Amino acid sequence: MDDFTAWVTGPTARSNREGIEVIITDALDWERRSRATFEANKTAIIHFTPKAHKSEQEPFTIKGQAVKPKDHVKILSVIIDTRLKYKEHIARAASKGLEAAMELRRLRGLSPSTARQLFTSTVTTAVDYASNVWMHAFKDKAIGPINRIQKVGQINADREPILGGASSNGTHIEHATNIKAVQNHAPDEQ
Repeated sequence: MDDFTAWVTGPTARSNREGIEVIITDALDWERRSRATFEANKTAIIHFTPKAHKSEQEPFTIKGQAVKPKDHVKILSVIIDTRLKYKEHIARAASKGLEAAMELRRLRGLSPSTARQLFTSTVTTAVDYASNVWMHAFKDKAIGPINRIQKVGQINADREPILGGASSNGTHIEHATNIKAVQNHAPDEQ
């Protein structure tokens, strides 16, 4: 088994402690029976509470090692923080998307349809991964780094445009290639 995630819910982190300890005991029992191995140093515990600064910080003991609750964990490549604001994840997604967009910018003479296809398959997938999980936390302030990716496709008069066509004023990728802005691309909340 590669990864294992368990969830316990309750009114407070302290009230969840007993449930977490039961899961730890059950997981260690299963480990012995199946001859699998859990590595305590790779184990992460996080509490989601209305007031993250008042969260339970008492460590759990797993295989004789103290495992303290963390401020953020990575689950299936999504960085989740105690307040479910996803700031670190959004910043990382923006960084990956910007890196991919900068690489695309090096290409010259692409038709708009080819540029759109490359942008969608490289940049959009880097930015949109699991966006249905974190998009709700996307506020005006947090959207800046993502919007920067759109601007990388800006066409300048002194450069051969990445997206084909020529213009003396800037044009965002979404206009030049008919690619939706990230706010419009993400899945709608249900």
